[in-house]
Amino acid sequence: MEQYVNTKEAMNILGVKSQTTIGKYETDGKIKVYRPFSNRKRYKVSELQKVLSKR
Repeated sequence: MEQYVNTKEAMNILGVKSQTTIGKYETDGKIKVYRPFSNRKRYKVSELQKVLSKR
């Protein structure tokens, strides 16, 4: 089963300090936003790890 995290947890995983940076990753197509639980943003941990490995 895929694991999802909220924006704050995604920022911690990626080591970024700004929600603007997460938004830029979304706009650039580096990560995709999911809304599987109500209407709140969630990110797949596997996608965040791929972004980290490409740095």
